Amino acid sequence: MCADIVIVGGGPVGLWTAIQIKKRRPGLDVQVYERFEEYQRTHVLRLQKSSMLFYSKGKVDAQEEAFFKEVTGKRLSKRRAAFQKASGLVMIRTHDLEKALKNYAGAMGVKLAYEKVEDPESLMAKHPECKRFIAADGAHSRMRTALLGDDSLDEYPLQHVVEVKYQAEGRAGKLAKLTDAYKTNKIMSSMAFEYVGREKDGTTPVTVRFFIDKATYDALPQASFKDPLTPDDPRLPPQLAKDIRTYMNARKVNAGEKYQEGSAKLSKLTLSMYAAKKFAVSLDDGKAWFFVGDAAMGVPYFRALNSGLIIGSQLALILTRDVPNKLKVHSYNAMRPLDISWEFSAAQMKDSGIQAYDMFRRMSNGLPWEMFKWQEKDVADLLDSSPVDNASETQKRQSRPARAFRRKQTG
Repeated sequence: MCADIVIVGGGPVGLWTAIQIKKRRPGLDVQVYERFEEYQRTHVLRLQKSSMLFYSKGKVDAQEEAFFKEVTGKRLSKRRAAFQKASGLVMIRTHDLEKALKNYAGAMGVKLAYEKVEDPESLMAKHPECKRFIAADGAHSRMRTALLGDDSLDEYPLQHVVEVKYQAEGRAGKLAKLTDAYKTNKIMSSMAFEYVGREKDGTTPVTVRFFIDKATYDALPQASFKDPLTPDDPRLPPQLAKDIRTYMNARKVNAGEKYQEGSAKLSKLTLSMYAAKKFAVSLDDGKAWFFVGDAAMGVPYFRALNSGLIIGSQLALILTRDVPNKLKVHSYNAMRPLDISWEFSAAQMKDSGIQAYDMFRRMSNGLPWEMFKWQEKDVADLLDSSPVDNASETQKRQSRPARAFRRKQTG
């Protein structure tokens, strides 16, 4: 099979890298291999529009306009293209982003085959004429391990978290950060942050991330996005189960949320910063491998996708230059310290802010003059062992933003 560039991994970053290559060099034959026909993750992504600008090739054509409309829900005006792409962020389901990228890649002429790639050797044997290979096969990259060995990463753990992902019926609101969310965090053992996606087909995806201590993390059974638990699993530590109920009750009472029964899935993970010890390697036969996305580097706090898009565009710029493969490898590895410094610094600043918030909410809870706090009757409702079903005094005293949201829903 003839191909100029072969990519292992057809997730968002792999497809984005292929698109950027084709934008710069439309004549190149780009082949992508993806193991799964349907993307395995179902959570909400926090896509910063600026991530689609750094190092990327701007070309406002029919394909880009269709992609932008599918991802953001808005048309891309040629006059305001740069501003529209750079400003703000989009909360989008993984399936929706994958679909938009597949359509975009297909329109650009990228070839996509659903096939599992076991190792670099078998792929290179399948494409003997190809000199440039890209590994975009995720955090547990088989290609990276085969090429760099088991000790291929520099890793720095930051936080232990539990993520609860579920669907809400209709359009879901958000807890007001400075009032309802803050007051709810003060009555819980673990602090929580919410991420609410866009409504589609009558449901809204919601992710609530609980920051837990190591003892609670170790007490939890194994739970991943592929093999999750449910919030009512009896193996959950009692205090964590109570915190989950409390926050979901707060969203029901104060954000007008109607939980879709049976949709909640729970997984645990360690938020870490890591980077491959090399971003690219040259082989003796003139071939070269390049790592991108989670195969190259991972950062927490919803930055992994965005950093992956940025270095995917960066790699596309390097690969489409008319220079020998060894110089491409050297150039990409030379960018590694800059990429790591930028992303790791941002992640550490975010982590410091989260720790400061955690300390503040704990300290302020005992202050006699503290203004933002739930009344005792409200706390009793939120700490109830089951979600609040009927109108209560808490619902009557909802915050102004929550009341406005419900009026908009019913008006």
